[in-house]
Amino acid sequence: MHRRRFFTLTAGMVAVAGCGLAGCGGGAEAPLTGRLSVAVPTARGQRWARLAQALTEVAAGDGLAAAAEVSAGGPASRAGAGPGGGPVAAAEAGDRPGEAPGARRLSFAREGRLLLTGMSALTAAELSGGPSVARSATPLARLVGDWAALVVPAGSRLRSFEDFAAAVRRDPAGLVVGGRTAGGSDHVLYGLIGKCLGVDTRLLDYAGYSGLAEAAEALHSGRAVALLGPARSFAAEVAAGRMRPLAVSSAERIDGIDAPTLMELEVRLEYSDWYGVLGPRRMDDGDREAAVAFCDRLGASPRWRARCEREGWDRLHLSGDDFRRWLDTETRRTREALNEFGLLNTSDTNCGTSCGGRH
Repeated sequence: MHRRRFFTLTAGMVAVAGCGLAGCGGGAEAPLTGRLSVAVPTARGQRWARLAQALTEVAAGDGLAAAAEVSAGGPASRAGAGPGGGPVAAAEAGDRPGEAPGARRLSFAREGRLLLTGMSALTAAELSGGPSVARSATPLARLVGDWAALVVPAGSRLRSFEDFAAAVRRDPAGLVVGGRTAGGSDHVLYGLIGKCLGVDTRLLDYAGYSGLAEAAEALHSGRAVALLGPARSFAAEVAAGRMRPLAVSSAERIDGIDAPTLMELEVRLEYSDWYGVLGPRRMDDGDREAAVAFCDRLGASPRWRARCEREGWDRLHLSGDDFRRWLDTETRRTREALNEFGLLNTSDTNCGTSCGGRH
């Protein structure tokens, strides 16, 4: 059973006390925006709320914004349903409801409007059949993410990833692999792994659960043979000897998870459940450059690095045109995986980069 969780986010303003327009925490540099508003579509999880709150607090604390607030996502939060909170058809991040296409806009320096986005928003947009994330708004930066791990019960007969790969190749439908919501990031990752192993991904048996606790229960009860999910979320059970990791999806090995990367195992794939920010769809070049500069200053901030370390977020900073190109590639391979699972009616993309090289 798949249950969607909804939360209501109360907007709150974080002001830079005593800093004025000179900024603080970073010397005499002026804020990059007078008032920063980070929108979080309401049909998201608490992780999204924490990330948006951290972003605004760091921006205010470092003097990148004279004031900053987290707000409910407005039209984007009401744009339908799907894994992680619905498509981004209305995610003209920061476009005001009812605002005419030709309306004069405040510059980013006066009012910076951002929309938090991520992998679950990307998959939801694809499942809805509406515009993709990259086409609905202005891609600005990828900020953080969660590398995934493939884990099995401690007593599993699958002693290594090679054992798992052999079993999948022998009988793709014979293993039930669990994770979070069907059609979400864990499901997509299983499809990409299956494709790289050369199996017919339409035959893969994936069980989606409303959360990792329910997925872990399925693993320990024998209803799932293996799980895919955020590597750090499995760390406690791995340390306690209740789970055994077979592989991680990161570029390098992860502290506390004694498992090789997929790349080490000759599965040419890196994958993260990423989070980032978008700007308004109709954003001029000057505002886009200012917003990207804001994201870069945030990404380089020691305060941001410390906050990510405390929260357990992997920093995956990528901005501007590099992020836009990466997002196009990520969208294509996600669309293909969902299509091959039979979750989409059509697909206009080919594998291309799905199994070759790093992104």
